[in-house]
Amino acid sequence: MNLAIILSVSEYTDSMNNLPGCKKDADCINNIITKTSKFDEILFINDKLSSGKVKEKLTTFISEHKNKRIDELFFYYTGHGEFKNNEFYYLLSDYNQIKKNQTSLQNEEVDSLFRTLNPDIVVKVIDACQSGKAYIKEAGAITKYFQKTINRFNRCYFLNSSLKDQSSFQTEVISDFTLSFINSIKEHDTNEIRYKDIIDFISDVFEKNTLQTPFFVVQADYTEKFCVINKTLKEYLNNLDTTFFDETEEKEVETSLLDKIKKQAAEYFTKEQAIELLNELKLNLNEYKLDDELNEIFDLSIIFQENYDGIVNKNTIGKWLYENPHEYFAKLSHVREKKDRHTNILESLSTLQASSFLNPIEEDFEFEWVRNGFELEVEVPYKSIFFTLNSKFPNIESYTARIIYLLSKKQIRFFYFLTNFETKNWDERKLNTKIEWFTSEFQLKETEKIMEGLNKIFNQLIDKIKKDIEEKFVNKETSKE
Repeated sequence: MNLAIILSVSEYTDSMNNLPGCKKDADCINNIITKTSKFDEILFINDKLSSGKVKEKLTTFISEHKNKRIDELFFYYTGHGEFKNNEFYYLLSDYNQIKKNQTSLQNEEVDSLFRTLNPDIVVKVIDACQSGKAYIKEAGAITKYFQKTINRFNRCYFLNSSLKDQSSFQTEVISDFTLSFINSIKEHDTNEIRYKDIIDFISDVFEKNTLQTPFFVVQADYTEKFCVINKTLKEYLNNLDTTFFDETEEKEVETSLLDKIKKQAAEYFTKEQAIELLNELKLNLNEYKLDDELNEIFDLSIIFQENYDGIVNKNTIGKWLYENPHEYFAKLSHVREKKDRHTNILESLSTLQASSFLNPIEEDFEFEWVRNGFELEVEVPYKSIFFTLNSKFPNIESYTARIIYLLSKKQIRFFYFLTNFETKNWDERKLNTKIEWFTSEFQLKETEKIMEGLNKIFNQLIDKIKKDIEEKFVNKETSKE
């Protein structure tokens, strides 16, 4: 027998944007699946249900068909999606970032349920609509992830709506990717259509679309048919006017003032959410490891400091705050320093003045406030992050990357520098303070992008170390030859 599961999530809590087009997505796909007469049982979820209810319905449906011979299992999802920590999440209506696992459906969990049925072929069509927000990221990581999951099944087709840091777009009526899936069947010129035919059609539709690029993972021989386009299905598709879907995109949708406020408010973090994010970053960073080669040369230390000790040239951040309009919870810090009254001491020195200059008294100076850095105006669990690679060998230097950050209600901005330690003697080393500051900014809601940014800093440090070692040893050995 053949089974189909159609899951649509169009309404979300206030923390995420609603996706009205997903409602129509699921209705159209359900009608197509039903009218093929290919599928014996269909689980159709297109209402706003709690994550618990969705998981219960899914588990019950799978349990009812255990110990039966399943030829094909077709799974369609439309809604928000997120790829994080090497796992893909289908975000459900009551999704809460703090309760991620409880309020989403993990792809690993879905695959485990599917494996209990031992289907001959599994098809997943994932239209992870983001409505202008990027949740699916890292083309390399996510394609590798789905490539890895194909090993769980005998044969499979995975059709995914977007990659990299792209969004999967939709109008108020329907999603672009699902629309192309529908049109691939509607415009097909024979009575039988393969999954490969659908993939080819969608690829051509998005060929010149730089904003959204679907990707496909296949473990099959391309002979597998989606369906026979029978009379009932053909009539449904002929009567389905898909042209107005595209026109709707050009119409301006009137939005109430309250809706606009709510939409923008979803981009803001509470203090509790920001602290939770910082703690989550700490947990993730503590998982960092060196590769086998570097691990033989260095000991990795990751430290989270509650102060700015060891952060040099803090005035650079103060200067940035002074010169750039911002909403960060930070302020310039100043120090009161003595300022010599004499503009040209050498020209005005007498013997008496020389004595006074060598032994200055208070009257010889005036004071001024000099900018010397910055201060955060909010309590945080830590203020700076140190990645330090301590060398195990006397002929190899130690290195460090040091990071501080600024916070607002919407954004986080990192400032960081990479440097090495200079050896003073057998017992003492000194931080090389000839540094260059770098900076990057992220939306607080884009947790995965924030982690990518921190990962980039760590990799920059690793690349610098490998380059220095290569120049010191590998290149010299080559030149001798």
